[in-house]
Amino acid sequence: MAFWGAPEKHDDDALQSVLSGLDMIDAAAKFNETQRKLGRPEFHIGIGINYGEVTVGNIGSERKMDYTVIGDAVNLASRMEGLTKTYHSDLLISEYLYLELKKNLPLTSPPPPLYFRLLDTVAVKGKTKGVKIFTVKRAPSDIEKKGFILHNQGMELYYRRSFLEAADRFKKACIFLPKDFNAKNMHDRCIEYAATPPPQGWNGVEVMKSK
Repeated sequence: MAFWGAPEKHDDDALQSVLSGLDMIDAAAKFNETQRKLGRPEFHIGIGINYGEVTVGNIGSERKMDYTVIGDAVNLASRMEGLTKTYHSDLLISEYLYLELKKNLPLTSPPPPLYFRLLDTVAVKGKTKGVKIFTVKRAPSDIEKKGFILHNQGMELYYRRSFLEAADRFKKACIFLPKDFNAKNMHDRCIEYAATPPPQGWNGVEVMKSK
């Protein structure tokens, strides 16, 4: 676990957390490239990042003390790390971090080329409130950007219950993002909901049964 904003706070702590996660993914990719050349097994990682208030300080007992953070925001980050397996994504961030990034990114000079894709709204195990989860990519190709745009358009239609229109966007996204789990998953979910609509009051929250 890593945390930003303590013991010293900086204006770009939220941004630095995401850039660090992306650096870890890049480093893992280079490592795995070497592993493949040597005929050795690859090493895969999953990163979940959240933004929120926590309790920070020397926590523990007289026998063992650690300078660390605890709280619901920490627990959500841990749950999101587990969701990287469910959503086949190396990096997931919460909507709380997304909103903080969008608020502060224009203040950075120059702004980093980060592109976000909304994947779902989930209630992690032990919680009933849903939280939107995003994946982030740094400098994707032009083709990937088109896929991201179509996918995000599909998500907007999905939450408006326009399931067939959303399915069409996800299908088109799959052309630019071949073999992408999330675009295909949302397409299939929309087709299912178009045939059997969810009940009134549906808010798009997927309840997670495991960590």
